Amino acid sequence: MIGWLYRKIFIAIVVHENIYDINIVAKKKNKEIYKKHHHFEGDKALHDTFSAIQNYIDESPLHYIAILNSDPNQGALSGCSLHDINEIEELSGAKTLCRNQKWMLYTSIRELERLKKHYAPIGLDYIFSPFSIIEYFFQDKISTGFALYALAQNDAFSIAFFDEGNLEYAHHYVIGNKEADILKEDVSSSIEFSVGTEDEVEKGIVLDELEYSDDLDIIDELDDLSDDIEDLDALDEISEFHEDEPTPQEQKSNESLISEVKESIDRNNNDFYRFELIQKTLSEFYAGAHCRDRFVETIYIADAYGSSSELKRYLEEELFLSVLIRRIDLGNELLTLAMIEEEGL
Repeated sequence: MIGWLYRKIFIAIVVHENIYDINIVAKKKNKEIYKKHHHFEGDKALHDTFSAIQNYIDESPLHYIAILNSDPNQGALSGCSLHDINEIEELSGAKTLCRNQKWMLYTSIRELERLKKHYAPIGLDYIFSPFSIIEYFFQDKISTGFALYALAQNDAFSIAFFDEGNLEYAHHYVIGNKEADILKEDVSSSIEFSVGTEDEVEKGIVLDELEYSDDLDIIDELDDLSDDIEDLDALDEISEFHEDEPTPQEQKSNESLISEVKESIDRNNNDFYRFELIQKTLSEFYAGAHCRDRFVETIYIADAYGSSSELKRYLEEELFLSVLIRRIDLGNELLTLAMIEEEGL
């Protein structure tokens, strides 16, 4: 009865670092009243998120808040009975949930409690697994045969093997700052340099052994070099004096271009890293008992972070896979799953 009196408010929270995207849908009698989106980032992002959500919560006692599980130790296993699962050690201190009496989701109890405490001011009704997103988003494909499925987020990458609706193997990866660490190592190693021949570097140069006449020649050359440097400094000053400074519009345009180039480089680096994770997971699958002489020919990727075409190219050219990449709006998918769960209550 109460459902006919009040509208239902569904809220989905998508978090990346200190960026919060909030999707809201209000419904009454199964009709959509409105749909809104908010984006917050910066030092006050969490505070602004809570304030915005509180305004929607105050509209109706029938409100449901959903978020995607960010636990790095979560995963999914084939089978629902603990007697059928070999990876029992993975479930130590974990909460489990059986899906369709076929496969199991698990996540750290400690992480769930931490997540609930973090969002205590507004409360959480649904904490969805990335593998639930994969199952729902690719429901038209999962039941048709054997393939690899993945959900690519900004800071995570979830991979699952399904065969006619049955989960066979899965792994959840957290995307760290791997590229920055590699770049740092390359820069530090490139700083090493030497002057002179190999023998001179090993033995060193003893100034006392130089002939006196050679010393005078060197001094004269240094004097000439000093004069040249002064001339160059003067030219630099003239050049700097006459150089036109960019206008605010040009400066903004340049900064925007630099940002786009950096974003493109980061995206390509992330694509290659995800390619490596897929390659690693395939190797583990083929080497285990899960394989049963099956080989992956097709991979479906739900792209939530804006993948470039590089990931598709890597997979097709290096692993000879057939690749389908679909863009996914995580906020909308979380809202849909929350509505499905609420209807099933």
